[in-house]
Amino acid sequence: MSVNTLERIALLRDLANEIIAEIELLPTPNPNLLRLRADLVNTDKLHIRESWEEEVLLRYAYYWLKANDELRVGWDNAPHHPEVATHPHHKHVERHENIQESQETKLEDVLREIKKRLAEEQNERIE
Repeated sequence: MSVNTLERIALLRDLANEIIAEIELLPTPNPNLLRLRADLVNTDKLHIRESWEEEVLLRYAYYWLKANDELRVGWDNAPHHPEVATHPHHKHVERHENIQESQETKLEDVLREIKKRLAEEQNERIE
């Protein structure tokens, strides 16, 4: 893999340090596959899978889960939902059967979306 694992972890820290408590590198026998788990400060988790060829991201799956492993949102580009306008990019919202279009097609987009949603939830609790 020409994409550096440490660079991806640094990207997580740079873009979302305020919401990430810990990052764990998960083992994989495939050198072109990156697997990470980020524990968020609110006890949620973000599972990250990226498949790279050289510096090209081929496949991704970013799954944001509650502390009890219930799905919040899962973004991926598996080509199994041709009915979605943003095919192959799509997201699963709150349950795997709830497929929606997705404009978030890379880790940076997903981190921005999670930060935005967590800030909105925090503001709702304050009000």
